[in-house]
Amino acid sequence: MEIGHVLKCTQLLLVLGVIVFGQDRLPPRFEDFHTSVGWTRLPAALTLTTQTGGSFRTRLQEAVRHPPNFATHYRFTMWFCGSNCAAGAVIDLTTGYVIAPPSVQSGVSFNICQSAYAGAGAEFRVDSRLIIVRCGLNYDVQARRNVPDIYYFVLERQGFRKVAHFHGKRRTSEQK
Repeated sequence: MEIGHVLKCTQLLLVLGVIVFGQDRLPPRFEDFHTSVGWTRLPAALTLTTQTGGSFRTRLQEAVRHPPNFATHYRFTMWFCGSNCAAGAVIDLTTGYVIAPPSVQSGVSFNICQSAYAGAGAEFRVDSRLIIVRCGLNYDVQARRNVPDIYYFVLERQGFRKVAHFHGKRRTSEQK
């Protein structure tokens, strides 16, 4: 299935969820945080410190060799850090500095999601500052699949701010 089709289906389901379950807001869209595209400079040398990813040197050096894929001049890269753990980093290709990625758990450096089960992952675009992270274990028996929570983060001044969080599966009266 094409990624564009999957994204359209996901957006439709979220809009329906807002209507049916009475959420007071629609999920943020990539277009809401638009950036320019067309960055063509050579990337700056990678700047690493112990705090900013010295232990991930090889992964980060490989990532900086590729063109921007996020917010005009950043490179977002991910890797797995255990059986159900996803980690990553964001590299500012203009400065070479490494930025910790958006995280659904606070205080865990370079960790994006500790519950990276089926359906987990991240979506981002070169023309937007928005990153959508799907994370969590919310098994839906009727659908026979995991329905992860969806977190929306925006890059602002060398860091990320969470702008929305939608639970993957609503609570039923039996679970309360």
